[in-house]
Amino acid sequence: MSDAIVLLHGSANGSYSWGQVRRALASHRAKVLAPDMLGYGGAPPPSETWTLLEEVEHLRRSIDQLHDGKIHLVAHSLGSLFALHLRLTLGERVTRMTLLDPVVVSVLREAGEVDGYAEMEAQYQRFMSLVGDPTAAARAFVDHWSGAGAWERIGDKARATITALVPKLRLEMIATRSDTTALNSLAASPPPTILVVGERTRVAPRAVARQLAQSLRAAATVVVPGAGHMLPLTHAAAVAEAVCCVLDRPAWDSAP
Repeated sequence: MSDAIVLLHGSANGSYSWGQVRRALASHRAKVLAPDMLGYGGAPPPSETWTLLEEVEHLRRSIDQLHDGKIHLVAHSLGSLFALHLRLTLGERVTRMTLLDPVVVSVLREAGEVDGYAEMEAQYQRFMSLVGDPTAAARAFVDHWSGAGAWERIGDKARATITALVPKLRLEMIATRSDTTALNSLAASPPPTILVVGERTRVAPRAVARQLAQSLRAAATVVVPGAGHMLPLTHAAAVAEAVCCVLDRPAWDSAP
């Protein structure tokens, strides 16, 4: 592979969440970059007036510091929203995209995906009602995306890390809920793209993937058996295989 693979993480998961995927990709001798979003890992904190565009500009600078050539964008969950905007900024430098269990609220709203949008709105309202108690808000977020009881299983260190991220999660949820970017703008002149969804994922990412598959020309969709939303952590081998191989193996295509 000549293009660098850029891995964009989702909410409450820094670049560390790609560890297993990066190791799997290393066997393919790929150049892999995994920047942290603002407020995560070693990245600076977001500004008080943080916006989606601020995040996109931060990611662009982070990539440019490490690689000035063509890239294959791989994004998980909310990272898919930033990937779609970042692609518009980087233009022809983005030669491929792989979107894993994408979460793009504006797509649900515009496309009339009632059940998916209702699921996201219910999560938003619950999270916002709990932000005064960051631990409770973090617990609700984790259990929503990883299943009931996940909060208890992840360990003290992970719980502390995610609780500390609640202020940034709040900014992300507000900004993505209010984003009105049209789908035809996000999908304009797309590079070859695949969608990867977990067989047992939530309603919202499944609906987003369905809409993006229609809008991102000739996109293929791969369903990972037994997987939920947290694909990079739970099914790293399948993710790496999709990143490396799926576009060359159309027989893998299936509907979500």
